[in-house]
Amino acid sequence: MAKSKLENLADSIMNLSPDDAQELQIIIKAKLMPEVERQRGLLAEQQAATPQQYGQPQRPPQQQQRAPAATQRDVRMAGLLRWKYGEK
Repeated sequence: MAKSKLENLADSIMNLSPDDAQELQIIIKAKLMPEVERQRGLLAEQQAATPQQYGQPQRPPQQQQRAPAATQRDVRMAGLLRWKYGEK
């Protein structure tokens, strides 16, 4: 069974030397950069238009505040307090 062009390409990429792999990475980034920048521009335009469109100010999403995890010392202290004063 003959390998397809894509399988041969994948094999070639997998067998690249570290220097060649780094050069390929630079080439791919350079070729993708215009598309990425175009999409960023579209996203920025969309985000800028959204608050004006609905007349609402843009606000950052709220994050839930969590209490820090109890340390082993905290657990021991709670146990001592329950023992000394009795659990009610």
